[in-house]
Amino acid sequence: MRQWLGRGSGVEQGLRSARNAVKFRLGKDITRRDFYAFRNPGEGRFGMFAMGGCDVLTTVKAGPRLAKSMPGTGCISAIGKAPQARTDVILQTLDPPPPELTAEVSERLSLDPEYFSPRLFEPMFSVPHQAGLGSFPKNVVVLSMATDVGRTVYRHREHGYLVDPGGWWLTTDMQSVLSDLSAVKWFGATFKKAGRISIEDSMANYERIVTEVRNRTGAFVVVMNALVVDPGMTAMDYNLASSPNRVRRREFAIAIAELGRKLEFPVLDVDRLAKQEGISGQADFVHYTLDQKRLIAAELISILREHEVIGRPRGETV
Repeated sequence: MRQWLGRGSGVEQGLRSARNAVKFRLGKDITRRDFYAFRNPGEGRFGMFAMGGCDVLTTVKAGPRLAKSMPGTGCISAIGKAPQARTDVILQTLDPPPPELTAEVSERLSLDPEYFSPRLFEPMFSVPHQAGLGSFPKNVVVLSMATDVGRTVYRHREHGYLVDPGGWWLTTDMQSVLSDLSAVKWFGATFKKAGRISIEDSMANYERIVTEVRNRTGAFVVVMNALVVDPGMTAMDYNLASSPNRVRRREFAIAIAELGRKLEFPVLDVDRLAKQEGISGQADFVHYTLDQKRLIAAELISILREHEVIGRPRGETV
């Protein structure tokens, strides 16, 4: 089928959704890269929703541990799309620009149909292309600091809204891009660089996001920090380092920890856990090895148990 329709076609997604719906009704767990769903005996539905870059996909690895702790039906869904996850881009979804002002941009940049949608702040979520699973409450929301640390966004010159174009030009044949630079010229004429976000603005945004998520969904919020050291370097102590990027990462880590104490949300210390397991096998800052993912997922479950969001595994006594 892929030979004629291509990978990830609508037909393939429909067939996969139908298959997963049958498995789900039979009580079988469903594991995919961006979600994990389970159905245990008992009542109730439990949902964990993560939004950030590729690093939040790590939360899906917590699925088997979560399934052992929860009666009823549950799901972890991770929206690991960095271009949608910087805090100022997230906050503009609370007051999004009208569709008529974003239609051309969305088409030219191949933006996600929900790019300007406030899905983080909605009380329920469903897994894309998996209608048979139904919808889930946001009992837990996991956010990531990594996008604010590293992403650059652009502001529409006329209408003022923000866009992170991601790798939009990489989805087009490079020969056509190089032979026809109209798309590049259009982007330069339409947007101006807003640059990286300051630590002060980032923390102010996180404070508002955490507050809004709590008020609108009632969710327990966890924020993942980001790896400070460079996976490609052997140095582990940057006290005397002059690299602005290393200093920025360290300052962000300190700032999110302080904000966590102020707002009383736990910080999932990815920096510590990744280094504990060893970073030599990492490709970059946000793509973790399988062993690191397991360690991070286990810590996430420990945090939820510590704060009594979930119970202990079924049949386990203290």
